[in-house]
Amino acid sequence: MVKSLLRRIRRWAAVEALLTRVAGQFTTWPADDFGRFVSAPIGTGMAGPIAALPPMVEPIRPPPPTSIAPQTFETRFMTLHAQGKFDEMWEMLAEDAQRAWGGRDVFMRDMPRLDDDIELLDMQVVSVKVLEGWTDQAHKRTYSNVAQMVMRYRVRQQWREWTFDRQVHLVPAAGGWRTLCYPTRARTAVAR
Repeated sequence: MVKSLLRRIRRWAAVEALLTRVAGQFTTWPADDFGRFVSAPIGTGMAGPIAALPPMVEPIRPPPPTSIAPQTFETRFMTLHAQGKFDEMWEMLAEDAQRAWGGRDVFMRDMPRLDDDIELLDMQVVSVKVLEGWTDQAHKRTYSNVAQMVMRYRVRQQWREWTFDRQVHLVPAAGGWRTLCYPTRARTAVAR
């Protein structure tokens, strides 16, 4: 009697879909029966079974990384220097400069610091040029696509203020620029 009742109910597509959903909540499938998870027969209407997979949509990708401008990079480097954050500055050094320093710990210990009574008031970029090639005469190395900048720094020591210009060179690296901040000659001479 139950079988004949179920046969009559199954003739109605909506009732069969409801029974399939309810039965699916209480049954378990073997682990190798992946096909049941891909397509679940919800009804046998004119469209046939409806797939259980989400619609195929192109995934949203993050925007490509943008390269930081040379002046922004150098401003950040000098801001970290003024704040005494030498650990963060290490990652901003070019590989040649890192090798010349001899390691992160040596850099953090020996990098010249601003005196306690000196305050960096302002930094300005006077000029920026990207050179096809540039040779560092002090270290006898040649680099390609170097950003050559003239930076103007305004500092104060107690009641006295002054301004000075400094030429800076940045080399391209993964994700942007790296600075060629080498140890001073006195430090290099002591290390050798």
